[in-house]
Amino acid sequence: MKTAKSSLLLLPLFGLALLAGCDKSNDAPKPAATAASAAPAAGYLDKIKARDKLIVGVFTDKPPFGFVDETGRYVGFDTDIGRRLAKDLLGDENKVEFVAVEPASRIPFLQSDKVDLILANMTVTPERKEAVEFTNPNLKVAVQALVPEGSVVKSLDDLASRTTIVTTGTTADIWLTQNHPDWKLLKFEKNTESLQALANGRGDAYAQDNLILFSWSKQ
Repeated sequence: MKTAKSSLLLLPLFGLALLAGCDKSNDAPKPAATAASAAPAAGYLDKIKARDKLIVGVFTDKPPFGFVDETGRYVGFDTDIGRRLAKDLLGDENKVEFVAVEPASRIPFLQSDKVDLILANMTVTPERKEAVEFTNPNLKVAVQALVPEGSVVKSLDDLASRTTIVTTGTTADIWLTQNHPDWKLLKFEKNTESLQALANGRGDAYAQDNLILFSWSKQ
């Protein structure tokens, strides 16, 4: 994908975020969870073993966590974990089916049993913990902003009078919507759509997890 020259503005929107995959709960159901999410963990394991396949929700456009390579293969940090889980549970890392998800569809896919678990770079937040059960965090990141080279944006306050691009359902979208409701946010469903919008000059900055921005800025 062709993008405009860009540089990373070290612009923390808030503190370090904890990332983890989310799994079916074996505790009492959370208020926002569906009845299916309250089933015992052992029941889900039996279901997966009987099916002889692990179904995992992943991103397809968010390197280095989850993306599709030139051959059409799902690759990345999250997909590697998915294959390892399949190997440990079913004895074969190839007994895994990856299902493409977008940030806003991760929790609904999990709650509706379209996937067994989500491995799609999801930040642990109090609101999300009300709906799903998280594993132990596996990574820490900060949310920052990517801006075109030569941008006048130098700090968080500079975005108050400008357009910030976000991907719907991401931590950046949720945090900015809650804490700066008067700011102009331009939202897209897919990460690649948000990045392309920045390259096309439709916004002044793109807010995302910084490891994602580091990867994209090198393209």
